[in-house]
Amino acid sequence: MTGDNLRKLTLENHKNAERTAFLRRILKKNITPYQYYLYLSNQFLMYSALEYYADKLGIFDGVEEVKRSCNLRKDIEELEREYGFETPVVTDAAQEYYEYVINDISEDYVKLLAHLYVRHVGDLSGGQIIKKLVPGSGNHYEFDCDVETLKQKFRKKMDDTLADEAKVCFEMIEKFLKELETRVNDLEEFGYYTTPNRGIVQQKP
Repeated sequence: MTGDNLRKLTLENHKNAERTAFLRRILKKNITPYQYYLYLSNQFLMYSALEYYADKLGIFDGVEEVKRSCNLRKDIEELEREYGFETPVVTDAAQEYYEYVINDISEDYVKLLAHLYVRHVGDLSGGQIIKKLVPGSGNHYEFDCDVETLKQKFRKKMDDTLADEAKVCFEMIEKFLKELETRVNDLEEFGYYTTPNRGIVQQKP
């Protein structure tokens, strides 16, 4: 089992994603409900495609609890009910990721598994910290089983052959987070903010 070595092989890419301004917003608990709503909605698009094709290839066999799409949907619906959000913006990077999964890796067991390593093992690890920092209930980071046991079972599927594609996944996530930060800055520049039950509104001059 080479899970630890896989982490070392992708560590620099992981750090690059962690250094993005948008992720720092989350870690500093400086994220508004609408900013998080945009993040979750785009994540749902990407996770749904990834999990659909991983399911078809049996990658989740024995670790079904690790799937996140249903919990992502719960968090999105919670924010929509509480704040009146609707019709989220799909970022170019999220759309690119979605199409990449469907068109390029949908039948490739190893490459799909590499993306699950980056995303789902991340949810099992750092996600347990993030759920305390974000608006809403954080269902995305809730698992119906012991997290450490699930993490070990999931890692048994993995080895160093995932490293190259895992780096691709990290790079695509980094691109997505950077684009999301740009969109957030655009909203703030034009005086947009969020308020309960009214979605996005514009400040009066």
